[in-house]
Amino acid sequence: MAPKTVFLACAEQDELYRDVFTAQWARSGDQARFLDPPEDGADAQRWRRDVRERIRGSDGVIALIGGGTAVSSAARWQLSCAVAEGKPLLGLWVEAEHRRKPVEMGPARCESWTWENIGDFLDRL
Repeated sequence: MAPKTVFLACAEQDELYRDVFTAQWARSGDQARFLDPPEDGADAQRWRRDVRERIRGSDGVIALIGGGTAVSSAARWQLSCAVAEGKPLLGLWVEAEHRRKPVEMGPARCESWTWENIGDFLDRL
């Protein structure tokens, strides 16, 4: 089976968690390929277009939900875009003290950051 392509959404303030996530995943196998949002160098309109294209081209979206999510318009827009594009979406809590599900996620679930939860999500894609 070909690896799944998953867009990895997170707030700029939570990029350390994204780096840990992708580093750990790289050591665990080829079940999925993760896409990050484009760099912030482009103007806002181009950045949003590039994010939407990456989300459209993905099989699903994993969102790292931490302290920066609530204050990051970019992270919240990524979540809204995933819902608007009808992509399967899973939120992963990255900080115990920040477990507030963003309204932009709609009915999607947020779960603990475990490889079992991630694997179950990937198996459903």
